[in-house]
Amino acid sequence: MELNYSTRAAGTAHRFAYWSDVVCSHFIPAASTVPCRDDFDARLEVRPLGSLTLARMSSPAHAWERTPYHLRTGPNDDFMLSLVVEGHGRLSQGGRQMVQRPGDIALYDAARPFTYDLQPDAFLMLRIPRRRLLALVPEAERLTAVPLSEGSPVATLLAGVMREAAVMEFSGHEGAQGPLANSLLDMLAVVLQMRQDGASVPRSAHEALFQRACAHIDAHLDDCELDVARIAASQHVSARTLTRVFACHGTTPMQWLWKRRLEASHRALTEGRVQQVTQAAFQCGFSDLSHFCRVFKKAYGTTPHTLLRTH
Repeated sequence: MELNYSTRAAGTAHRFAYWSDVVCSHFIPAASTVPCRDDFDARLEVRPLGSLTLARMSSPAHAWERTPYHLRTGPNDDFMLSLVVEGHGRLSQGGRQMVQRPGDIALYDAARPFTYDLQPDAFLMLRIPRRRLLALVPEAERLTAVPLSEGSPVATLLAGVMREAAVMEFSGHEGAQGPLANSLLDMLAVVLQMRQDGASVPRSAHEALFQRACAHIDAHLDDCELDVARIAASQHVSARTLTRVFACHGTTPMQWLWKRRLEASHRALTEGRVQQVTQAAFQCGFSDLSHFCRVFKKAYGTTPHTLLRTH
């Protein structure tokens, strides 16, 4: 179902508060500020697109900041892809900063703090479930707040399809939404992989299998029953083949899995995305809290409880 919002539905004194509530309810809880609240006039149109959500936005200049407090009180781990049609933006995340001008696309991550200063005269946002993107691009977390459009014909094509999808009439053709969403994700994956690889050098079959298996692990860290057999089955190879591939990287599938679980739990604690140690443990696939605390202290030299109190 498509939804249309306008701040003109609220009284002048309450328009900005109404706007913040609407945007947060559909996308990412964050603190929003504006240079001037007088007669704040903005519009937001939201439509489903298969497993994705696409929105068109226009508003005066304002800023969003997602802090550790928001990570903790309003958890969300989706990725967002933004396209400036008219106006400009400045995005900061993960120690990286970028300026967006018309035609530029940018990726940002709701599971990490960010700041976003916008003058969005015409702006598109695409919400992407984390597991879907990481299954295609395991290193997507490292490509937030990175210019993606510079010299990329595929990025230009992606931006064009986003514009068309925002105005396309789907009445009577709702079945087309899923394939269109898949096409958008495939194009985004190509853009991100080319940005990551630079020269876009083809990878060996073993390296590609390793990357896909790692992506599957990252997308299923919360599955406490994940094991070598399940990881191998997800890649349509034998457990023996999978083990050989990981051995080329000096590890085993299970060692890699537990390493990634520890890293994810450490990030959740240091970034304030959990309120209790048990949350960090269970969300990252640890079913035994005592075992989690022991291996965590061995890996990081401090207990998860101490880390939680510190941050």
